[in-house]
Amino acid sequence: MGTGMLPTRDITVGGMAVIRTADVVVYSATWPGISRWLTSMGPRRIEDISGLYRLNGVDSDNYDAILEALLGLAREGGHVAYLVPGNPHLGVSTTSVLTRMAKERDDLRVEIVPGVSSFDTIAADLDVDYLSRGTTVIDSNRLLMYKVGLDSTLGVLIYHPASVGNVRVDFEAPWKSNNLSSLRDYLLRTFAADHPYYAVISASAPGRSPEVTRGTLGQLASDAQVFQYGSSLYVPPAADFDLDEDFVRRLTAGLAQNRS
Repeated sequence: MGTGMLPTRDITVGGMAVIRTADVVVYSATWPGISRWLTSMGPRRIEDISGLYRLNGVDSDNYDAILEALLGLAREGGHVAYLVPGNPHLGVSTTSVLTRMAKERDDLRVEIVPGVSSFDTIAADLDVDYLSRGTTVIDSNRLLMYKVGLDSTLGVLIYHPASVGNVRVDFEAPWKSNNLSSLRDYLLRTFAADHPYYAVISASAPGRSPEVTRGTLGQLASDAQVFQYGSSLYVPPAADFDLDEDFVRRLTAGLAQNRS
């Protein structure tokens, strides 16, 4: 279940119903005070499994431990509500594994309850309409691994820029093991060195404001300490579209006919 970026603001009515009716509510990455907030909604049992996400552990090992804990709680308690920040279908590895397992097993049922994601809040933080100019959205390591072709007429929203080329979890000082130079070099194939980027951390706790830092792509590696585990990287479009004048004429002609 997605709790949104700031649960007290973003959680859906459906999400509230899940918390109130679940046998066990499980959470990990959170903000201070979430346990007290959850308790006020009356679930039977609350479990904090954030200790399973170990500093300097291998990312996949951490997710395996979380998965095993969730399945164990389901065997014990029945209906388990696993709370994750944002939207469960945006960059949450456990979601993909659980939904695949549910298709293969008769004793497991999985329901995804969406929440407001950073994809939504970043649009508000930067005042960007992803659809007006088009946007490529991708994880940093997948961008490099799959050699995804970029288009300078489109914006690029890159998730997890704090862990480029690194499979270990270092949420205290990610810049020490972050290979941002690889991401910089890849982006400079499409964009100029003086083209701007924006590092964004949306508000995720009561009383916090969004953090937006502007820099240039040529300095991306030098700015490594800007990028925390909650950061995303947005690169705005750098070139204008090649406008299809014939399509525009037909579009405006149709509009004029509708008005008449």
